[in-house]
Amino acid sequence: MAYEPPADPSASAPPPRDRVGVTGADPVGTRRRLTDLTAALRATADRAAAAGPDDPAVDFPASAEGGDYAALLAALADLDEPQGPGPGPGADGAVATVLGLERAVVDFCTDLALGDPRRVHGHVTGGAAEGVLGGLRAARRALPGAPLYVTAAAHHAAADHARRLGLDVVEVRQGEDGAMDTAALAQLTAARPGGAIVLATTHTAGGAGGDDLTAIRAAATPAGPVHVHVEAGPAGLTAPFGSRGLAWDLRDGADSLSFTAHRLLGLPVPSGVLLTAGAAAPARGNGGRTPNPLATALLWAALRDRGYDGVRALVRSCYETADYAAGHITATGYHAVPTGHGLTVRFPRPAADVCARWRLTTSGPYACLTALPPVTPARVDALCRDLFAAGPLPTVPLPRPASEPRTARAAR
Repeated sequence: MAYEPPADPSASAPPPRDRVGVTGADPVGTRRRLTDLTAALRATADRAAAAGPDDPAVDFPASAEGGDYAALLAALADLDEPQGPGPGPGADGAVATVLGLERAVVDFCTDLALGDPRRVHGHVTGGAAEGVLGGLRAARRALPGAPLYVTAAAHHAAADHARRLGLDVVEVRQGEDGAMDTAALAQLTAARPGGAIVLATTHTAGGAGGDDLTAIRAAATPAGPVHVHVEAGPAGLTAPFGSRGLAWDLRDGADSLSFTAHRLLGLPVPSGVLLTAGAAAPARGNGGRTPNPLATALLWAALRDRGYDGVRALVRSCYETADYAAGHITATGYHAVPTGHGLTVRFPRPAADVCARWRLTTSGPYACLTALPPVTPARVDALCRDLFAAGPLPTVPLPRPASEPRTARAAR
């Protein structure tokens, strides 16, 4: 098929200096643009530090506090420069270095997910969609021919991934709390014996509670072997430290799980982790044999700079911000409650211009604010001023949380 240009080329055309031409460009100019990007990232972080709380536009991930990723990007850009006398690391050495960094990330995340390091394999992904693809590949390898059971809360890429993998997709209805209706799952799997692949989530539309892994496995097991993949989103790094326990990890019944890390850690590129429990390592969603060096290096640096205690402190500050938001939003007349594992606050949907200004997630009559960087108490105060100016809305009944808080793990 011949290439078709976009209907309105001017709408998406890059600046002239960024266009890729028929012939190669001057490498000096290309490196200069990367230098410009490094400077822009630094400027974004500086602007976020200096901006007042009334500036909701400062939400580029790298604007979050916690790491000079611009400097790290610059260092990575210099890796192809001569390193002085000697053979240097070479291509094989570079691959070994990246794989070593990835192994450190996977080991750290396996510990958070309470997995057995002798049985758990994993790798760094380029975000949520790639993590889901890897999980479904592992499930198909374990249970060839089994259908995939999902709810409307599943990641938007799940259906396309399933079709590419040749999996039959069966949609399961959701309960009032937004979680998978396990009674409906039991009926559907009973009608299709031979095993079941279930895609569970730790979050649902509107921020409601996640799926119950124990109930899912009990409902699907009569049909045969079960593989449960959990798409955890940001919860993979936050749930282990939350006061409201969330059944999401390898100990709680997941056969594989994936989560993202870039928003919590303020990384300028999407990144996440896929973990699977079993004898075989999962195939990479990107089709390659080695990880993305940039995403892997940034994720490793962010985790190593903080360590276990630093990640825990960061997550706990997010929970404090969520509690702060729930109380202050309620004080403006919009009754707000923490949902899911406590970092998302749900309240009656305000005016459209307020939702747009603050980039609130909306679902039906509700709006949601998730207390991840760059959300701070100061920004919550600014949101509350906008909510107060818009006037209180009629009371909208909010469902109770999906489950009572679990006992916090002593090790956390």
